[in-house]
Amino acid sequence: MEQLNLNGMLLTTPADLSYLTDFTGDDSIGLITADRFYLVTDFRYREQATSEASWTELHVRDGDMADTLSKVLMASNAERIGFEANGATVGQIKAVERALAAAAKSGKKSTGGAIELVPVEDVMLTLRKVKDDHEIALIRKSVATAEEAYNAVRGEIKVGQTESYLAALLDFEMRCRGASASSFSTIVASGGHSALPHYRPAEKLVQKDNVLLVDWGAIVGGYASDLTRTLAIGNIPRKLKEAYKTVVEAQKAAIAFLRPGVTTMTADRAARDVIEKAGFGDYFGHGLGHGLGRQIHELPSMRQTGGDEELRPGMVVTVEPGIYIPGEGGVRIEDDVLITHSGCEVLSTLDRSYEANHIE
Repeated sequence: MEQLNLNGMLLTTPADLSYLTDFTGDDSIGLITADRFYLVTDFRYREQATSEASWTELHVRDGDMADTLSKVLMASNAERIGFEANGATVGQIKAVERALAAAAKSGKKSTGGAIELVPVEDVMLTLRKVKDDHEIALIRKSVATAEEAYNAVRGEIKVGQTESYLAALLDFEMRCRGASASSFSTIVASGGHSALPHYRPAEKLVQKDNVLLVDWGAIVGGYASDLTRTLAIGNIPRKLKEAYKTVVEAQKAAIAFLRPGVTTMTADRAARDVIEKAGFGDYFGHGLGHGLGRQIHELPSMRQTGGDEELRPGMVVTVEPGIYIPGEGGVRIEDDVLITHSGCEVLSTLDRSYEANHIE
């Protein structure tokens, strides 16, 4: 906070609150100052907050969040208070500013000076980029849970099942193995739907001689995993088979390249060069991957645009090259990778080869 000339910071997302306090409730806001942590929640989470974050100064609101939060801000003596511009809504900040103005107008003043709310970007995401040993252990467990669930479902996949059924079955198996939730809405995409990177499952049937893309992840101990496999059901079109083998090689090239000091753009380029050389460059329109932790999408971002930074030991990233051919189908293979002091470690263990992912 000192570097940003702040003496307070609002935490408005569950991921940031749980990272610093272990409190896992919703609809709550934290305020951290140099010597105190304030947690504002409501009756629903009072006991939970007392249990999970007993060391914080708890304020249970009985009315509007902005009114209670404004009182906490005034009592804190903080004058320049940051908030994540990408995490707080305009409505939230405007409501707090109105409550502060109303309090000042009625004669209720902070013991300090006027309070200024200052927008900042990615302060907490930057803090969370490098994981400690405990976080890495939880991500390992999350990956293992997701893989166990997938293996349970993999042998049950049959032509004629719906995408929605398989997605629900995978979610169920993750829950049965200790996941608190899926880390995002599970994707099961059959045939041409697999060319839509963030497709939502529907009642479309799994068809023979086509691909089936499965993208899933678990939340275990508050930490996410994110995996993708593409299955070849029967004899898939030659172009998609070539795309599959190209994606395998692209991912292999990128993983071999990952180590401390490598930049995110050059990591992306390692995979992109393979795909472009094979003639599929126009069909790879997203970045190579992203950071992974308490949220499914964290920093760093490995892509060709939006900034470049060096990878560091303790970062956990996804490596997920893909080829998406409109009207025909898509192939994506995704694994979770830990950057180590000497290189990297692939945390996921599922076979990536075409042969292992072919169903007769």
